[in-house]
Amino acid sequence: MPTENNFLPDIYVHQLPNQMRVVGMEYTRAPWLTLTFMAKRGAEADPLGKGGAADCLAECLTLGSKDRDQLELALTVEGRGALLKSYGSWDHTIVSVEGLAEDYEELLTLLAEIVQTPGFPPEEFAFLQERRRAELIQAQDDPRETATRTYLPLFFGDSPYGHPPDGSPDSLAALTLNDLQMFYQHNFHPEASTLVVVGMVPESKAVAAATRLFGSWTVATPPSPPYQQGLTTPRPPGIYLLDRPSLTQSEIRCGHLGLSRSHPDYFPLRLVNYIFGGGGFSSRLMMRLRAEKGLTYGVRSQFYFRRAPGPFIISTFTPAEHTALVVQEIKQVMQEVRTDGVNAAELADAQSYYVGSFPLSLETASGLAHQLIHIDLYDLGWDYLKTYRQHITGVALAETSQVARRHLQPNDLVTLVVGPADKCLIELEKLGEVSVITIP
Repeated sequence: MPTENNFLPDIYVHQLPNQMRVVGMEYTRAPWLTLTFMAKRGAEADPLGKGGAADCLAECLTLGSKDRDQLELALTVEGRGALLKSYGSWDHTIVSVEGLAEDYEELLTLLAEIVQTPGFPPEEFAFLQERRRAELIQAQDDPRETATRTYLPLFFGDSPYGHPPDGSPDSLAALTLNDLQMFYQHNFHPEASTLVVVGMVPESKAVAAATRLFGSWTVATPPSPPYQQGLTTPRPPGIYLLDRPSLTQSEIRCGHLGLSRSHPDYFPLRLVNYIFGGGGFSSRLMMRLRAEKGLTYGVRSQFYFRRAPGPFIISTFTPAEHTALVVQEIKQVMQEVRTDGVNAAELADAQSYYVGSFPLSLETASGLAHQLIHIDLYDLGWDYLKTYRQHITGVALAETSQVARRHLQPNDLVTLVVGPADKCLIELEKLGEVSVITIP
């Protein structure tokens, strides 16, 4: 695989009469096709107390249109040897179909029908709702899931990022079919949507069919405004303990507010995070907590870059009696990177990883479609795929030190521990005030 991305065909961009955008690439490596509809609204637009609306809507759209029920849709997809997928993420909602390029017209017709004329079948929604609730209730038995799913509402509260995108048992119970219909009416609009076409289909044919099938689509209700930067309101720093007396280990989540995807420090911060905690066994956190101290088998840090600033979260686990020590070491390693910066060898290793792994995401039609979705959603520039390597290799060592000081904030950490209070509370209190919390 070449390290440069100049082997890629050009991206084409067209605006339909209704302001819907068509973005595509003529992928000729295989006779495969990926068609993706993206509404630029997602879980951040879920009604308060009804988290999971966008994700449930995405699935509900595939369960029947006004003209075909779920079985008929499934038989149509299966008859073409195709795959129909959907999901709701933080900033967007996706419905996609993959199949043979020779079936472009038929598959795009199917996608247009699903998106523009949803059936909202009550029976299928009820089954979807109960199945998802049962899955989330079962997940509550897993301490790792409990920590991950508790952290977002703890960190963001009632702000739009303050819930998992697939909701909670309570939020799904509160969700109604009318909620999904209202979400659709306010958030699925041509001027806030993009069709991504990647496959062995000529640009002229792709755009002509898209114009015919999507160009006259209109929606009467005004679109909801997108979630804007500045609305994220994280909880003040502190330590929070969710007592689970039966556990012998503690699940730990530490974090603070991160950056939006559009922030100019995106690339240097990804490199800094790789060195700090995102780079697996080579990261500073892994070396300290596992290799040197033997406190855990795994630790990872990640910035969640979204339309508005998402969280920066460090995740790990440890025997309960070592909980406070792990929290202390995380803060110490963060302070060291912030104060001393990273070294040239670490930076070169991080750059090599990102330069080497990026082409792997461009090998398939679905991988390219995923990239085009994010380029369009976050306005990254249509030359992004071809300039990515330059953005990574162009980061200087001095720049990483500046970025680490700006964006690693050990004194701002919101820490959640899911573990047995009788084995970890006393030591945690030596680090500061501990709030014992409960969840339903």
